[in-house]
Amino acid sequence: MNLRTRILLVFVALALAPLAAASLVGYRGAVSSVEAALRERADERVALAAGTIEGALKRHERALLVLAQSGPTGELVSRAPAAGADGAAKVEVPEAVVRDLESFLKNGDGQLESVAVLGGPDHAPLARSVSRDGSVATQTADFISGAVRYDQKVWALGGPSVLRSQVTPEAEGSVVRLTAPVFVGGVAGRPAGALVREVKARALLAAAEGARSLAGVEGAARAASRQALFAVENSTGLLVYHSNSALNHQPVADAMPSCAAAAERMRAGESGSDFYEEPGAGRRLVSYGQAPGLNLSLAAAEDYTAAVAPARGAALWSGGLALAAGLAGLALLFIFARRAERGFQRVAQGAAAIAGGRLDQRIEVDDASGEIHALAETLNEMGTQLREMMAREAESKQLTTFMRVSAMISHDLKNAIAGLSMLVSNMERQFHREEFRADAIESLREATDKLKRTVARLSEPVRSLSGEYRRDARPTDLVPVIRRVLAARAEPARPLYEVEAHLPDALVATVEPERVEAVVENLVVNALEAMGAKGGRLTVEARQEGDYVHLSVADTGVGMTEEFIRTRLFHPFATTKTKGIGLGLFTCKEVVEAHGGKLEVESRLGAGTRFRVVLPSRLFKAGDRQQRPAKGAD
Repeated sequence: MNLRTRILLVFVALALAPLAAASLVGYRGAVSSVEAALRERADERVALAAGTIEGALKRHERALLVLAQSGPTGELVSRAPAAGADGAAKVEVPEAVVRDLESFLKNGDGQLESVAVLGGPDHAPLARSVSRDGSVATQTADFISGAVRYDQKVWALGGPSVLRSQVTPEAEGSVVRLTAPVFVGGVAGRPAGALVREVKARALLAAAEGARSLAGVEGAARAASRQALFAVENSTGLLVYHSNSALNHQPVADAMPSCAAAAERMRAGESGSDFYEEPGAGRRLVSYGQAPGLNLSLAAAEDYTAAVAPARGAALWSGGLALAAGLAGLALLFIFARRAERGFQRVAQGAAAIAGGRLDQRIEVDDASGEIHALAETLNEMGTQLREMMAREAESKQLTTFMRVSAMISHDLKNAIAGLSMLVSNMERQFHREEFRADAIESLREATDKLKRTVARLSEPVRSLSGEYRRDARPTDLVPVIRRVLAARAEPARPLYEVEAHLPDALVATVEPERVEAVVENLVVNALEAMGAKGGRLTVEARQEGDYVHLSVADTGVGMTEEFIRTRLFHPFATTKTKGIGLGLFTCKEVVEAHGGKLEVESRLGAGTRFRVVLPSRLFKAGDRQQRPAKGAD
């Protein structure tokens, strides 16, 4: 993934994604605010319409009570005879009554459908004025039976009051009937007659819609196109009123199918709000509630689509502006990143060349200042210093190799000289013995050969290192080698040291005899020196197990601490003796491992030490499976 891809991902994660989230949150907040305002306005319109209807009905009720208590009305009711065979009372209606009824209709703001006077023992209609197309006509005779419907409870009233019916569907439109008693000779007693007033529900609702305080804000024409008020008669589901008069007197499910769910809740007498889609006009928010006592649901719709359009446009504008600014910043970042990427590529190529060994490589960048230039100069300086360090390292490695070989050879010379010194010491006491002189001559010959081989190794330092030890490996019986070392090193030390050897008749390993003999000799000498002048017991054991031979050298000397074994043992120049340079065990470990074996140790402070040497009994070829014994097996 290159730098520009990373910058793009970072921009998307840290700029574009939060910007989109912030824009979305802002848009949702604005839409929620608009929605809350629309719902509040629709609720206010429903409440205003219900209040307007209630106020109008109360005015009509008060006017009806005034008419019921007027003299002409009471006089007409008091003179009413029994009804005839056709169900109508035969009485002459005074002109004053006709004038009062017609004047009553004309002053009803166009909301009154009719007003009728009932009287007589059979409660028959005496007079009825009807408003039609702006004109008023009064009927005083030839009434059809049941032409005037009213609330029969009026005859049981004991005082002046008005009975109000629910909204009732009629052929000419739904009406609300107001029925008031007419008393003759005072209030006491039963009513002698009644006044029935029919109020047009559509006219009431039209007046309620015209009373909207919010509709006039934008002008009536624009408000009517974006807002709607309608009413549903609960028992029948008919639209009693709609701002669009073409929908009046239709079932709401047919006239407004997208609003059917809200209409069902309205008919159930519920209050609340909902959304619906109006064909060709977008989404609407409708709030609905009940007109108390009228079996009528009122609903006010608001144009949700038009209301949220400014918020949507503002969100898109602000989001687009922020996105453009972000993309401009991203373009600048890409320009800077491209320059930096070219500089990094040159630095990377130069660093790869230096890592590949071209230490004279120089890294040049275009930017004369800045971090990349500083990095290039640092790498150039590092290459210069690395060349100098490698030159010094080569010289140091040559010197270290020479010193290491010299120290190893010095250690072998020290052991050879120690053997010769012991031989000379014994010659002073045993030289008169013939067999001793023969053994001494043989020992001198072997010591001389060993010194010659040691001096020859000075001219072949590479062969003296561990990786070259197996060059002369051959099958060798280690039992004579071990016995020869014990005879030369341990036997002369009796009786100060007790020497135990548990060896098989033969123990063949594929090794370089001289080097392995030096390992055994070093382990035996170390064991004797560890026990010191106090004496002790030296135990040497050997056996063969599978493809490996096992040799252990144990003493009862001072032992070693775990810390010394873990951190210093088998390291060059590490020793616990007052004399020596600490290369013996280091050399032994290299020789054993060069032969494909391993050197292990167990020691306890104050109790002694046991070294175990494991060597292969034969040379393994490619594909052979070596069964190494578990660590510590003996």
